[in-house]
Amino acid sequence: MTYQTRDTKAQTRGGRVQEDEATTPSRGAALARRDRTGLVALAVPDLEEPYFAELTGLLVRRAEARGLSILIQQTAGVHEREVTVANGVGLPPTDGLIHIPRSLTVADLTRRTSPGPLVLLGEHIVSSPFSHVTIDNRAAALAATLHLVERGCRRLAVVGPRHTTPSDAADRRVAGFRDAVQAQGWEVDSDLVGPVGAFTSHEGQRAMRTLLDAHEPPDGVLCSNDSVAFGVMRELHVRGLRVPEDVAVIGIDDVSGAEFATPSLSSVAPDKSAIVDSALMLLERQIAAPPAADVPVEQVVVGFTLRARESTAR
Repeated sequence: MTYQTRDTKAQTRGGRVQEDEATTPSRGAALARRDRTGLVALAVPDLEEPYFAELTGLLVRRAEARGLSILIQQTAGVHEREVTVANGVGLPPTDGLIHIPRSLTVADLTRRTSPGPLVLLGEHIVSSPFSHVTIDNRAAALAATLHLVERGCRRLAVVGPRHTTPSDAADRRVAGFRDAVQAQGWEVDSDLVGPVGAFTSHEGQRAMRTLLDAHEPPDGVLCSNDSVAFGVMRELHVRGLRVPEDVAVIGIDDVSGAEFATPSLSSVAPDKSAIVDSALMLLERQIAAPPAADVPVEQVVVGFTLRARESTAR
């Protein structure tokens, strides 16, 4: 099932951005334009997270088709590093920046020492005077949880809130889980909420182990991403619990490994192609604008598709 989401300022349809007339000037537009370099910087938290690795690979390929090269900077979500990249410190001259922030703030961006074309990806900074591309993580988690309900799950768990290292995406996905549970007239069981320290399979397995050591197993689990889901399924296997017969499992991000897991993992697939194409289009629009031009700020929310596979085929 494919879901399309709308945004008050812009939306994607068929890979094109529909603009709202009431847009505001972008502070990402440079006041003075340097010579084009053909180089775009990409700030990404961690390429060991499969979703970011796959998104980066797609972005590199689509950028090359547009005559651009991508300079990748890993930030680990560390605030100081994110600010450094946003300011262009230690980087060669670039035409613009695509930034996937985890701790950056609007104040950090408005104080950039080297302002220029900028597009944000993800939901960490939602309301800002900068162009932004994201999915609706709350709606994605709502759809995934309702899929578990439709498969007959009644004792639902969520593995993935990040209490020690907060994540806006994780918070929104947990909120979507709560929306779905409460829509059934049920209460969210705090015993079936498993926090993780990172979006990794190790953390998913650890969280599931802790949950099963203390409580009766759930019959359905929403995981904050696919890597976490792989760890959850591993721990269920170790405990002799069958997926999906005993416990159905679903993730979010639909990384390439989801299709090849045993059982194959059901997941919510963001429209990665629309994310990348929208980001590059918005950035190129800023790059091409004359100096001091008022380039519209555009907030783009792309759709997602729920891919049902063996892990929820009850």
